[in-house]
Amino acid sequence: MAAKKFLPELISATQLTKKNVPATRQSFGKRIAEYYELELIQEGSGVIVTDGRVIPTVPERLFIRRPGMRLEGFAPYYSYYIVFSDESRELDGLHLPCYLDGMGQLSDSFKSIRNHFIYPDTSSEFEIKACIFKILSAVLKQGSNAASPVIEASVRYIKSHLKEELSVASLAKESGYSQNHYTNLFKAAMGETPSCFVRRCRIRKACELLEETNETVEAIALRCGFHNFSYFFRAFKKIQGRTPHAYRNAVRRYRGEL
Repeated sequence: MAAKKFLPELISATQLTKKNVPATRQSFGKRIAEYYELELIQEGSGVIVTDGRVIPTVPERLFIRRPGMRLEGFAPYYSYYIVFSDESRELDGLHLPCYLDGMGQLSDSFKSIRNHFIYPDTSSEFEIKACIFKILSAVLKQGSNAASPVIEASVRYIKSHLKEELSVASLAKESGYSQNHYTNLFKAAMGETPSCFVRRCRIRKACELLEETNETVEAIALRCGFHNFSYFFRAFKKIQGRTPHAYRNAVRRYRGEL
């Protein structure tokens, strides 16, 4: 029997606003995901505990969930939230990250899904499926599955050398391409420049260290390749929406450690 082609079926589409979320620091309730879920954060400064990991909610962060994930969200945060099934199980074989940052360009797709779910018409089924495909396409592209072997190797190199100098010139030399050609290839595959990707990887590593260790913020900055502390603080706040100290305190508060 031929394998089924991926054809998502929408289960629900919701918008979380100030009118329908719990009070600050209150739980949305513990649960286990039954279907695939996509949640795009619009506003807020809560956290979502995903399989035991405390992940702060920041604007434009897209959470990607598989069936079976254990979840608990803590207010306040506001989002677009869709749930869909995949009987073909085509998604099971794909590497889907737990979350991706900077995905605000997908807001219109989430809004369209919600509107067609609440106010369906003759085109709604097609519009909903098209929007889900668009969102998943962006997820896969941002997650580097669309990258060439050269760019995939460069991404692995970046992630394993975050403490070192990672200029575009040095990365291009490592790849064997000219700087301009390397930059164009990288941006086409990853949706951002090499410099932006390096900065985002360093901030994500800093988040992990803030969550898992008691190291000082300054020591963590150095471990992640930031030698200018003022720049580290600015970059961290721009991406995470709060300072490193506030990030660590938020994680500890929701773990009951403060």
